[in-house]
Amino acid sequence: MNPNDLALRDIHLPAEIGWWPLAWGWWLVAALLLLGLVVLVAWFLKRSTHPKRINLSAQSSALQELTRIEQQYKHDPLGLVRELSVLLRRIAISLYGRRSVAGLTGLNWLQFLDQQGGSPVFSQRFQQALTELPYRAQGSTDVSALVQEVRQWLNSQASAGKQHV
Repeated sequence: MNPNDLALRDIHLPAEIGWWPLAWGWWLVAALLLLGLVVLVAWFLKRSTHPKRINLSAQSSALQELTRIEQQYKHDPLGLVRELSVLLRRIAISLYGRRSVAGLTGLNWLQFLDQQGGSPVFSQRFQQALTELPYRAQGSTDVSALVQEVRQWLNSQASAGKQHV
C-alpha cells in the first residue's frame, strides 16, 4: 500500500438541524394556544351580545338609590325628574352596555325603556317628563307616578333576569 493513498480527510459534520418541521411538543403548544384563543373569543362574543340582567344585589342597590333620590328631592320635582333620568340611564348602560344605550335620546330612549320593561308607559305617559323637563327651569308632572314606574322597571329587569338564568 502506498502511503500517498491513505491521505487523511477532514471530519465531515452532519448538516445543522433546521427549525422546520417542528417537533411534536411545539405542535401541541400551538394547538393549545389556538384552542385558548378560540375559547376566549367565543366567551367575549357571548358576553358582549347577550344583555345582562340585574342581579338581586344590584337591584337592591338601585332601589336604595331610587329611595335616596326620592327623599333628597322631595321638595324639588324637577331635580327629582333629572335624577330619575340619570338613574335610568346608569342602570340601562350597566345592563345593556354603553354601545347600545348611550346614543339613545328622545323618543328612541323612551321606546328602549318601554321595550325592556314590557309596557309602553315611558313613551306614552312620561315622554315630556323624561325628555324635556330635565332641561327646563320649571314644569310639572306626576312625580310619584314616575317614581313608581321607575321602580316597576327596575323590578321587571330583575324578574326577566331570573327567567334567563
